[in-house]
This record gives sequence, structure tokens and C-alpha cells, in this order.
Amino acid sequence: MTRILGIDFSGASDAGARIWIAAGRREDGPLSVTDCRPAMQLPGGARAPGIALSALRTHVLTDADTIAGCDFPFSLPADLVAAKDWRRFALDFINRYPTPRDFHDLCHVATGGVETKRRTDREDRTPFNSFNLRLYRQTWWGIGHLLAPLVAAGQAAVWPQMPKRAGRPLLIEVCAACSLIRLDHYPSYKGTTPAHRKARAGILDLLVASHWLAGPKRSLRASLLDNTGGDALDAVIGAVAVNRALALGHLDRKPDKIDRIEGRVFYTL
Repeated sequence: MTRILGIDFSGASDAGARIWIAAGRREDGPLSVTDCRPAMQLPGGARAPGIALSALRTHVLTDADTIAGCDFPFSLPADLVAAKDWRRFALDFINRYPTPRDFHDLCHVATGGVETKRRTDREDRTPFNSFNLRLYRQTWWGIGHLLAPLVAAGQAAVWPQMPKRAGRPLLIEVCAACSLIRLDHYPSYKGTTPAHRKARAGILDLLVASHWLAGPKRSLRASLLDNTGGDALDAVIGAVAVNRALALGHLDRKPDKIDRIEGRVFYTL
């Protein structure tokens, strides 16, 4: 049975509290999510992003039969990649962009200040491009400190940029916002008010009613609704997207040249 992870990502200074990981097992029907926790609660985890991501890498690798859906951009528009293939781009990412601010500024210089988008951003309606002010830290930490170390060590593959490898976890890009847009149900659900909590409950109930998610146990449901930032719920949405992508055969489609460089968001619910 394939282990499924949905990872809602963060590049904040307290990323370990904001990165949430939902876990389940592949299902032909509704996905049963059995656990959802922040990265700081993983073995060896902490609030600091470097420590949290080290723990997250270890967590991904604990089961070779894993597909992890991660909610951050895996690449840049093709004309900014400036490498022969995505793997070389990822391995040189930190050398090319030593800090998050370097990444943000150098990309804007290269585009003349225009926030250019990947094809998948345009087609699948992601809210922001890879180096947008609200997202660039996530992109920098995600590519440089989650994907690149796993790829450099030959411990995991990234799809569709790389060939799949038997006995290695697979990481794919997901987007909770894209999934909610696809559902035509995108309320304001991130916040501390009763209305925000009610909106989180509405999203969760819609996933269950659509037969994509098995009704979570009472304690897990409370955890998902009580997380005011919506990160726990976004992680569950990511896990459901992975399960649906598997069920619909989206991970079996042959990628074209652009997808192998720019990546692809898997969000279908």
C-alpha cells in the first residue's frame, strides 16, 4: 500500500510550527487520513526551518513506498531555470541564490520586475508565481532544503521533472488553493473567528460529502478545525489531491519538455 503525505509548506522563521503533514494510505475510494501534525512534532523537529526540514526529509524517507504532495513551487519559468535539466537546476539552486532575498531580487532583475509564471501556474490558476513576495521564501526553502538534498543523495525522485525510481519516495507539487478553486468553493477560512472555523468545517464536510475523504475521527477533526492558520486543513487537501491524482492516472501520463523543466501542479479533486 502506498503511503500518502500531504505537506502544507512554509518558509517562515517558525516554519516548524507552520509546516503541517497529513498522512494516509492509498485508497481507491475516500482517503483515510490517520495523522496530521506540524513538523516540529516530528522526531528531531523544531520551530526553526533548517531543523524542521531536516526532520521532514527523514520523515519522508521512513517509508520508501511514499508519494508526498508538497504545497510550494518546485521550479521557475523555463527561461529562468538556466540549466540543462531540472535536476541540475535544483542542485545548483543554493549556490545561485544563497539567501531567500537573493532569490527574490535576482529573479525580479532577470524579468525586469515582471512576475512571470510557469505554464502550470497559468493553466491551473495558482494564486502567485514562484518568486512572488508572499511565496518566495517557501520556494527557496522548499527547493533548496527539501528537494535538492533528497535529490543530491539519490534518496527520492521529483515528478514530472525526474524519472520515477522503484524503492524511492516520490515528491509531487500540489496546491490547496487550486484544489478549492477547482471545487468552486474557496471561502475565507484562515483566521481566528467563528466564521473562519465554520468555513474550515464547510471545506472538510465538502471533501467528505464528495467521497474523496473519509470522515476523520473526532480528535483529528477538532485538530483540523482548531488550527486557525488553515495549515492542517491544507495538508489534508494536499493528501486528497495526491490520492485523486493516483486514482485518475495523472502520475502515469508522459510529461512533455516544459513539464520536465517547470513541473506540474497536481490538484484534481
